[in-house]
Amino acid sequence: MTTAALIVAAGMSSRMGDFKPMLNIGSISIAQRVVATFQQAGVDKIVMVTGYNAVQLERHLSGLGIVFLRNEQYASTQMFTSAGIGLSYLKDKCDRLLFTPVDIPLFTAATVQTLLESGAPLACPVCDGQRGHPILISSSLIDTILSDSGESGLRGALERCGVPMTEIPVEDRGTLHDADTPEDYRALLKYHNEQ
Repeated sequence: MTTAALIVAAGMSSRMGDFKPMLNIGSISIAQRVVATFQQAGVDKIVMVTGYNAVQLERHLSGLGIVFLRNEQYASTQMFTSAGIGLSYLKDKCDRLLFTPVDIPLFTAATVQTLLESGAPLACPVCDGQRGHPILISSSLIDTILSDSGESGLRGALERCGVPMTEIPVEDRGTLHDADTPEDYRALLKYHNEQ
């Protein structure tokens, strides 16, 4: 089974006030950490959709064997558009994929493996009663997702895709921590330093 990872990193980081993917957590950047975790979990192909600061980010991650796609309309579109660009590219190149925004960098390779072992066509990790990332999506669902209206974003499209979301319990708070604001980033650093 071919497994891909789709990381969306096209946003403008407007609430952060700094370019999120290249902020450091420990010795490496947020973007490098997400890529490294997928590689550690044995994912075959990693695709990242860039937009804002694309050249800078692609250069930062060059040499890691990632496929870069661009959302040229990043300033006027939502994450669903970036997800669609990645899904269109991957639909005939993998059997299943793991989807995450770039700003959720602390989920573990063990969580990725637990999701993959579930065999579910659609699954997400659940920690402390909350759904997190990455989301496991079977490639058989991609056409349905791509033909969706996009109302309520990818979450809405997944709710309407005809397959129930399988919730996979994990003890991994990294699945929940995102970096939208400076406060979130400080919380991420604190969580990382405690691990």
